[in-house]
Amino acid sequence: MNRLKSGLAQSANNAGVTIIIIAVLIVVYLLFLPPQQRAELLGEEQDNTGILSDVESNLFSDTPGRLYPVSSNTIDHTLPSFMVFTVTNAEELKRTASLYVKNSAFSDTTDEVVFFYDSQTIQDVKLSFNIAKHSGRLKILLNNQKIFEGEIEDASPDPIRLPEGFLQTKNTLVFEVSSPGAAFWRVNEYDLKNVLVSAKVTDYSSSFSEQHFAIPLSEYENLEKAVFEFLPDCPANEEGLVQILINNRVIYTGYPDCGVKTNIELSKELLIQGDNVLVATTNTGAFLIDMPKIITYLTQTEPPVFYFNVQRPLHEAIYFGNAGVMLTLRFTDAESVKRGNLNVNGYQMYFETQDITYQTFVEPEFIVPGPNSIKIIPHDTMDVTEIRADVV
Repeated sequence: MNRLKSGLAQSANNAGVTIIIIAVLIVVYLLFLPPQQRAELLGEEQDNTGILSDVESNLFSDTPGRLYPVSSNTIDHTLPSFMVFTVTNAEELKRTASLYVKNSAFSDTTDEVVFFYDSQTIQDVKLSFNIAKHSGRLKILLNNQKIFEGEIEDASPDPIRLPEGFLQTKNTLVFEVSSPGAAFWRVNEYDLKNVLVSAKVTDYSSSFSEQHFAIPLSEYENLEKAVFEFLPDCPANEEGLVQILINNRVIYTGYPDCGVKTNIELSKELLIQGDNVLVATTNTGAFLIDMPKIITYLTQTEPPVFYFNVQRPLHEAIYFGNAGVMLTLRFTDAESVKRGNLNVNGYQMYFETQDITYQTFVEPEFIVPGPNSIKIIPHDTMDVTEIRADVV
């Protein structure tokens, strides 16, 4: 009987130990379960908001600006083709239908013609007329300077060239005839018809052309140098002088080689951030400035890096699918196609969109607890107004 009681006591002790061991194993198992699964197993409601209550919904936001492909360090600013030219024609400066002068013992009659002159646009000024009646010597003065004196018998004499050195802005031609002298009964006279002052007049209204091109701040900051390239197209043997300026500073003065492409290297100091002005002028002739463009050369730049921090509770929530990170790119236009890669901690995500906004989830395995990095690596030049990462 005593032996039977002893066996029962020993069996009870062994069962108790076994139960304790099983309970310990269950507790250890529960401790090592993820919070979500442990809550489901115990029939508890998991409060995710409690875990992420201290986490900001926006991890970071920044403005990248204009981004360039890493492989390209040149940008073309193409301008429309344009012409600069002058037109020179023979024109009338003054015409008078008739003019009469005489000189006698009893009277003296003179006459004058007034005309205007511009040394910048007028050259080769000439005086011409026909003679209906003549006697004596005709005398002509330009601004009180004698330019002709003599008897003219030809009804249509050759034109008289007016010396450039005597010309002023306002000019007066005075016509006189010589005195008959002792022959007081005689009358010296000249009856002039179709009195004309003519000249070659150049129209410079199209000799000037202005073009504009813009250099954004991000481009200007990385600018190393630039080249102005153009193809002058003009008639054979054209000898006009062409001058080209950028922002009021001369970059070219010469007689272009028509049909030969011209390249002019520009220093950064000649250009400005924002609107730049290119001006071309010529003093004579006609020139087509064909295929003009400014090529800017940039220093090789790495894409900007953006950082955000992920706290460990958030990382656990992302890892177990209870939270996610949404990346948003916002562009300046909804017309062009934007292509590139998003580099998250070394992992690449390709994007291509024509929309003004692009959004994508970051794979949970790309995210690490603590500091994280993002790079935008564009395939083409693009303007990005905002990049942001949000917890969703």
